[in-house]
Formats: sequence, C-alpha cells, structure tokens
Amino acid sequence: MIVALPIAAGPRYPRPVARRATIKDVARAAGTSTVTVSRVVNTPELVQPATRARVEAAMRELGYVPNLAARSMRTRLTRSVGFLTPELTSLPNAAVAQACEQALSEAGYGMLVTSSDYRVERELEALELLRQRQVDGLVLYLSDEEDAALAAAIERLDVPLVVLDREAPAGDRVLSEHRGALAAAVRRLLGMGHRRFALLQPDLAIRPVRERRAAVESTLAEAGLEASALERIAVPPAALDRALVPAERLVRADRPTAFLVEGSRLLRAALLAFRAAGLEVPGDISLVAIDADEAASLTTPETTRVVRDFAAIGRTAAALLLRRLQKPALPRQEVVLESRLQLGGSCAPPRAGRA
Repeated sequence: MIVALPIAAGPRYPRPVARRATIKDVARAAGTSTVTVSRVVNTPELVQPATRARVEAAMRELGYVPNLAARSMRTRLTRSVGFLTPELTSLPNAAVAQACEQALSEAGYGMLVTSSDYRVERELEALELLRQRQVDGLVLYLSDEEDAALAAAIERLDVPLVVLDREAPAGDRVLSEHRGALAAAVRRLLGMGHRRFALLQPDLAIRPVRERRAAVESTLAEAGLEASALERIAVPPAALDRALVPAERLVRADRPTAFLVEGSRLLRAALLAFRAAGLEVPGDISLVAIDADEAASLTTPETTRVVRDFAAIGRTAAALLLRRLQKPALPRQEVVLESRLQLGGSCAPPRAGRA
C-alpha cells in the first residue's frame, strides 16, 4: 500500500533574491567615489592602503562581487596569471608557487597553476590552455630546455612571461647562482681528504642540473683530479620516487667516499642505500644535499646542504611580472639570487686507506 505523506508547510514560491550590491553602494558605504572603488578592484596597487582597506571592508560587508567578465571585456585584462611547473609535489616548486601567488594576490591578481609531470607534450598543452584562459602573464618552470617544440611555443607566446632558472628564448628570468655554494662544498670535502666523489641528480636537460654538474667537475679539475674522480648517477624523472643507488658502487674497494645528492627523494634513496650496505654517515660516507633542506634538517647527524630561498624566488618572479605588465617596453630583465652552503655534521675525513 502506498501512503501519500503531506509536505511540510512552507512558502509556495521561492523567496525573492536580495538585490546585489552595486559599485555605487560600495562607494557610498566607504565614503569614496565609484572611480576609487573601481581602482581598488582593477588596480589596487594605485590606491592608498588606508583607502583600499576601507573600500575592501565595505565590499565584504555588502557582499559586493565585481563582474570579472565585464571588466575583462572592457580592459582586455583578466587579472590572472598562469604558473607552470614540472611538479607540485616537490617542496621547492610548491614553495616558489605559493610565494608567487601571495605576491600576485596582494597586487589584485589570481594565479592559475598547472603541472606537466616532466612531460613536454603536457607542457605544450598547458601553455595552450593558459593562453585560452587569456591570462595576462605567465611564470614558467620548464622541464626541458633542449626541446625544439617547447622553445618554439615559448617564442610564440604573446603575453609577458617570467622564466624560472632556465635558459629560454624569451621572457624575463629569475636565476639561481648554483656554482659558488656547490664549489665551496666540494672544496671543503677535498680539504678533508676526499678524492672520489659521486653526484646523484635527476636526468633533466635544465640549467640547475647542468650548472651543478659543471661546478663539481671544474672544482675537481682545479684540484688536479682526473675526470674519473667523479661518478654521476642520473635518474629519470619518472623513477625519482623509486630511485636506487647501485649497490655495486657502495661495496667495491674504490667506491666514492663523498656523495653530492640533489633533491629530497634522491637524498632518501641515498640514505636507504647506505643503510642497506651497512655504511654510516659521516664515518664511511660524507654527504652533501642540494635543494633538500627540509629532509636534510631531519637526519642525524644533520646533513650539510646547499640551500636557496624559494620564497624569495617566488616573490621576485611576481615582482618582475608585475613590472612587465605595467611597463611592457622595458628591456629584458634578469635577477640572479644566491645559493649558500649550510654546514651540518654529515661530512668528515675518509677512513684511513679510503681517500
């Protein structure tokens, strides 16, 4: 048997929707002109902080929502920026993206983030997607500097862009100075008596990998060592999470006594390999980490490392892009930020007979 239950009493028709606040309502509540409110919405950096705060408070109180679509049609600007990175699970990349987003947000811009997983075809698709979204500018971490299709796509871009730590045919650049800090680390190890080195890096055609390798090779050459003094272990990006340091390199008599390891995931792989081989840091192996500050600070002993200020990289990228958006005709800009060596307890002279 089917029983019909009465519907609870209530309004027969939907309640009328409250009138949306207008720019005139905000101006009246904030005690300013509609022109000032428009500036707070469109160019907040041009408004005095106290006035901007008063207008923003009125907007929140009234629930005022700017019509972004209409504004875009009038100004041909979307107040949005695209950010492309090879991966977001990497702490350095995420830290740069967050600092960049915060700086852009303070200037009234939103940021659209996309990642390529180190695949050029996805990078090309992401660039096209961001262009279709009509972003006003781009911040790019490229995964391959040698790919011709990617280089051509960058040259075709018709919006301002900032390239992070890469060689690229166009755009302003924020670079890191990699060689000095890493050369200092190698000289420190040489001074302790080490003569056999291993360099563990991602297998990527990008500036940081190339600069760091060059720093190690040139510093060893300056010390009079042959090229055979350095073993390079290059790990494909897809294998970073399951990377293994070949066991034969750790148990042979002439194994490296000093390891230079790039990134948190490869640092983890190295530490697991040392443990499996029964090797202690720094008794048997001296260790220097690169761009692995958080992981390196948790080891015992704390790992000596080369560090960068990722927040400064993100803020600098945002500042360059905002400047370019305001003054498109500026000459190409480039900023170089330092890396530095932070000492821990992971380096010591090699055991007798192991140098």
